[in-house]
Amino acid sequence: MASDINSVLKKYLSSFGKNEEALTELTRNLRGWIVENGEVVKARIEDQIDEAAVRMGFAKTSELDHLNARIAELESRLENGAKKSSKLSTKKKAAPVVKTQPVKKTVKSSKKTASSRKRVSK
Repeated sequence: MASDINSVLKKYLSSFGKNEEALTELTRNLRGWIVENGEVVKARIEDQIDEAAVRMGFAKTSELDHLNARIAELESRLENGAKKSSKLSTKKKAAPVVKTQPVKKTVKSSKKTASSRKRVSK
């Protein structure tokens, strides 16, 4: 790329003093070259900046935007879940409570042996 511009400049500078049309043509060609190669240079600079930012651990704006959108989505899910759980808890509270009678257990009477009666009576 640098050799291209050098060859163009040498060519036109040698004919620079000959006429004013050469100066106009030189300016036009330089502008065309800058426009053509400007995008290439810009892309290279952006790539180098991105690589340096990644090495340093910086996040891109697009990545932060994606994360913010994800956080908003999760927060809305939490809010919706809280609304649903509060509706369920009110439904549970409104349900009538059925009281049941406790079941009485009967205890079998054990036959006491004669030896155990003697101990009790003493």
